Amino acid sequence: MKTILTTLNAKYIHTSLALRWLYVANKDRFDISFREFVIRDDVHKIANDLLALNPDVIGIGIYIWNVEKSMELSSLLKSRKPKLILIAGGLEVSYEPEHFLNTGTIDFVVSGEGEFVLGELLSTIANNQYGNHSRINIESVSYPHHINKMQAKVSLPKLAGLPSPYMLKEDHEDRKNRIVYFEASRGCPYQCTYCLSSLEKGVRYFPLEYIFQNLKYLIGSDARQVKFLDRTFNLNHEHACAIFDFLIATYKPGLSFQFEMIAELLTDEMIYQLNEMLPPHYFRFEIGVQSTCEPTNQAINRKQRFDILAANIQKLVDGQKVDLHLDLIAGLPYESFERFKKSFNEVFALRAKEVQLGFLKMLRGTSIRRDAGLFGYQFNQQAPYQIICNNYLTAGELKRIHTVEQTLQIYWNSGRFVRTFTALFDIAYKGRYFELFDEIGQYHETLPSSGRNFQLEDIFLHLYKFLLSNGIDLFRELREDYYSCFKIRTRGFWENRMEKKKRNQLRYQIGNDKKFLRTYQLTRKIIEKQTAIDAIDEKNLLLTVFCSDGSRMNPLFLNYPIG
Repeated sequence: MKTILTTLNAKYIHTSLALRWLYVANKDRFDISFREFVIRDDVHKIANDLLALNPDVIGIGIYIWNVEKSMELSSLLKSRKPKLILIAGGLEVSYEPEHFLNTGTIDFVVSGEGEFVLGELLSTIANNQYGNHSRINIESVSYPHHINKMQAKVSLPKLAGLPSPYMLKEDHEDRKNRIVYFEASRGCPYQCTYCLSSLEKGVRYFPLEYIFQNLKYLIGSDARQVKFLDRTFNLNHEHACAIFDFLIATYKPGLSFQFEMIAELLTDEMIYQLNEMLPPHYFRFEIGVQSTCEPTNQAINRKQRFDILAANIQKLVDGQKVDLHLDLIAGLPYESFERFKKSFNEVFALRAKEVQLGFLKMLRGTSIRRDAGLFGYQFNQQAPYQIICNNYLTAGELKRIHTVEQTLQIYWNSGRFVRTFTALFDIAYKGRYFELFDEIGQYHETLPSSGRNFQLEDIFLHLYKFLLSNGIDLFRELREDYYSCFKIRTRGFWENRMEKKKRNQLRYQIGNDKKFLRTYQLTRKIIEKQTAIDAIDEKNLLLTVFCSDGSRMNPLFLNYPIG
């Protein structure tokens, strides 16, 4: 009996650790393999690729980002091969298995952690020879007219005894181009009403020796990015510190690690050690703030001390070692448009490298979905179940926040406008960060549809024109930010402000200024081929030197006096 495990990842760089765990837990007992696809792949091609392997059983990992495409794939597979056994697993199907079984295309649903349940189910199917399902009575396995919502849990020390899912030969060839997902623990102690992790009870940990062994292997491989899936990585202080110490001691340039952290639990000692010992950009912390409104936090069962959280984040920002990503959720109970604006401004004031503005999704199985009527929620019935409005936010206000989110991604999270926005926050929009992104977004909405172009040149030009319309001239900052996006000399987003003949004369003059060249270790060739020249004023030039060989800062901005 041949079994194929598959899932549709959101992007090619993503990998499914779940498939790999299922594979290593069962590969020595069954004829089993795994194949990954991405949601943009053509569903007919996916079906062709899977059926070409001549499987008897296909297991599909179903999640919020791929549920619609996965169900379409299931229907197509069944129509092409009616005797094919389809097993669904994953968070999306675990809590309401009957919904997916009622489609008529799924034969079995496994709820929870399926590493060992899958093997038990495959053995039963093989012995039953695809026969009468009534003989199958496995905890956490549902099938038509037999629903079992018990969430399977596995022993992590038992998993640690399996072949490693991080060392598979199937991943050797392309590991450097993809994210490696890693687990040091499973479970979450919190009970946030919008999150499926709230349905798990308790937190379990993999043995440290097992973690170190696998991290050592990944550090020695060509992996470039490792993301820990732990919902609350630093819940256990000693466990987290041990892993941090190991990673710092085995630092490898070009490799980075990402963690989901609880900012309130960071100690001064941990922050100090990170700020002192950590190589820059080696760690990335994702911190879920979600809201600074206390009635909102109480309504969603979220315990948070924003004063402590903000103070700890500020220490990390000041240390300039850890890249910080802060999360907010729009659409939570009791948070109106004006109150959400306040949450945004309070969080953005911390100046993290990224601020992720997300929107509430009414996930299957969560208590906020069950109690949607209490807060007047209307939401899309198809994944990702995003809200349309509630008692506190109109559909129009949510649309406006969506525009803010798009603007935030383009102008802040991209990291392309650091000089411009630093100046802007100091001179015109201090403490009014939401208002700035809102105004830029509304300005974009006034452009003709053909003008809503988000090529790099255009987004700089749009911002320049927006600022001028508000009496703000930050051309110099915008110019330096623009040049910093390139590794080779490029044309500007602005109209040419210097005649070509004049620019060539200046290149010749600067290229023969031996004292200047010697001071900055430049050559005439670099001035001629790799340097952009712009006038600052009548007596000064801005020289932007592009050099991608790593010998100096790129680009290098120099002032050159003339006249």
